[in-house]
Amino acid sequence: MTADSGSPSAASRLRAAVPPIVVLALAVGYIGVDLVEGVAVADITDFAAEPTHGVVPPLVHAGFVALQALALVFRHRAPTPVFALVVLLDAALLATSGGELGTGALAVMVASYAIVRRGDGRARYVTIGAGGVITAVVSAVSMAVEAAFAPLVILAVVVARPLIQYAVPAGIAEYVLARERLLQALRDRAELAERERLRSVERELAGVRTAMARELHDIAAHHLSGIIVGAQAASALINTDPDRTRDMLKTVQRDARTTLADLRRTVGLLRSDDPDDGSRDGTRDGTRDGTRDGRRDGTYGTGRGASGQPATIPSLAKIADLVDKARGRGQRVELSVVGEPRVLGPLAETAGYRMVQESLANAARHAAGARCRVRVEYLAEVVRVTVENDAGSDNDAGSGAGAAAGSTGSVGSAGSVGSAAGSTAGSKNVTPRTDRDRGYGISGMEERADLVGADLTTGPLVTGGWRNRLDIPLENNRNDS
Repeated sequence: MTADSGSPSAASRLRAAVPPIVVLALAVGYIGVDLVEGVAVADITDFAAEPTHGVVPPLVHAGFVALQALALVFRHRAPTPVFALVVLLDAALLATSGGELGTGALAVMVASYAIVRRGDGRARYVTIGAGGVITAVVSAVSMAVEAAFAPLVILAVVVARPLIQYAVPAGIAEYVLARERLLQALRDRAELAERERLRSVERELAGVRTAMARELHDIAAHHLSGIIVGAQAASALINTDPDRTRDMLKTVQRDARTTLADLRRTVGLLRSDDPDDGSRDGTRDGTRDGTRDGRRDGTYGTGRGASGQPATIPSLAKIADLVDKARGRGQRVELSVVGEPRVLGPLAETAGYRMVQESLANAARHAAGARCRVRVEYLAEVVRVTVENDAGSDNDAGSGAGAAAGSTGSVGSAGSVGSAAGSTAGSKNVTPRTDRDRGYGISGMEERADLVGADLTTGPLVTGGWRNRLDIPLENNRNDS
């Protein structure tokens, strides 16, 4: 830290005071030696007759150097005026000593260093050049007047003195400045890298949070909607068809267990890696969830759920299982597969699976009693997944697959999952759409589609139903493993 910092420490103030003290001490010492030698060798009579070579000149020189030392105290605040004063005092010293005395040279060197460090732009070098010229001219004239020096000696002094007093300190100051600029640039670069690292971490965390939110929403929306529909259907059939009611309640129990296992498996990814917390091997009750094999796209390994069965891995091949579960809840769902099935990358497989899952789950809420059709087409350039449904049994419930999207036109609450009670439940099983139903299902579909470059289109049918269509391009989504 420099001495002119806004809040200088004791050490910095001491460093700033050292040059003036040294200059003053050297000057006093030099003048003292000169005075002692003059008194020792001079004749008392000659001393009285020629006082200009006795006591007076050394004292005058001491005064000049003392003024230099005093001026150097302010070199950081006013480098240019201090430099000018120090150079003029040095010129006076040279002029009154026949060009021999170099006592003021140290002060000039300190002032030259300060003006390069603290001065502004090119003007500082012009000032230094002017000081060098003054010193060279005064030295040459003073030495020539004395007539005690050979021309070569005068030339050597005229060249060497400005170099030593001005060029060398300026070069040192430039080196120090360059080093400071380099260190500052390195600090700035390190700070920039740290900020970029923090931003990257924040983006990564945001991506992970978004993926986890999609996964949790998909799990909850699908299974919980099925549980609600099943419970409503069982309630409607409890008096008229007890056997069917028992089957429906078993389905509700199975869906609840599956939901719990999937939630445990997903939440396990958010837990620490401490082996004591059970997150590596499942929950504390010994259920192994396979969370260590997670992927950003929402595919979380091949662990087992609470029932001991392998946890569902989202893929197009598992859509048939989705449809079977929906039928088990009493939904009227048709499935058709066209073309030779292909295995896509995990992101693409998950995108198609979750779109169907979201559509069927939302249809159970917004288009109860309607027929739903799921179609998977393996075409030449794309894999097309379509979910469409007829109008629900209650017109106020929305139009099914996209009803929750409202007027946005995005894929919304999909499908036309019918009530297990069919017409027995009637409109009681239909949950009217409100502003609270505008959740994250649409966002999840769109985000997954964007991840794989797929086209997601949604819209109402002429008959009053709804259609969701996802076209997954085969290019860049093939499974090369």
